[in-house]
Amino acid sequence: MYILANWKNKLSSESSKSLANDIYSRLVHQYLNIEIVIFPDDISLLGVKSILDSLSIVKIGAQDGPLDRTSSLTGSISAPNLSNVCDYVLLGHSERRIQLGETNEMVALKATVAIELGLVPVICVTKGTGTALDPYSEIKAQLESIQDHIRRQGKYLIAYEPIDAIGTGISADPQEIKNTAETIRKMLSGLQGSSDIPVLYGGSVNAKNVNSFLSLEGIDGVLVGGESLNVDSFLKIVQKASDTQHSR
Repeated sequence: MYILANWKNKLSSESSKSLANDIYSRLVHQYLNIEIVIFPDDISLLGVKSILDSLSIVKIGAQDGPLDRTSSLTGSISAPNLSNVCDYVLLGHSERRIQLGETNEMVALKATVAIELGLVPVICVTKGTGTALDPYSEIKAQLESIQDHIRRQGKYLIAYEPIDAIGTGISADPQEIKNTAETIRKMLSGLQGSSDIPVLYGGSVNAKNVNSFLSLEGIDGVLVGGESLNVDSFLKIVQKASDTQHSR
């Protein structure tokens, strides 16, 4: 089970290190079968990694990745720096797709580079508006683009994030999440002959509702936004995830 924490650009580098220290000092349990991945902003990556590196249960991820291994694109984190610091990379978040115009092709190329570097891409997908005949058409296009490029070359995760649940405090309906996760798995099975890719849910996840997502068949973890910025809230989510894991 995966518990992912997207810190976005909400914290200063000092606040990021302070939060990492709080997690380090209070994450006393080595929860079985749970992997925690922290995604700080780029400038805080090294500081957070140095604090949490000794915790085997915690991995570090970047919030974006390069389009190719030799890119010198201004403002982009380089491939060598990414692979030296991170274990995971978050790609295709709805904020980047909408506000920066990132395309399915760009996300797929970044995923290819990440896998070549030995990183695990967490690829965000969303339904968007879809069509009347096929409400999942956008997700299908996103998954097809990924498969066109990486084709089982390495491990990756899919995070389903409904746009209207991102940063709104209003999470998606569990039944809708279950249906979408099932559809994603069917699509992946059709595209690559296997549906064993982990599928996560992200969108206004908190300690009160996390069990309703993690108990769903087909959901392997959650991507947490705002609630991951408070150590008490985040560790409650981790504890509840552990309880859910034991009850399965």
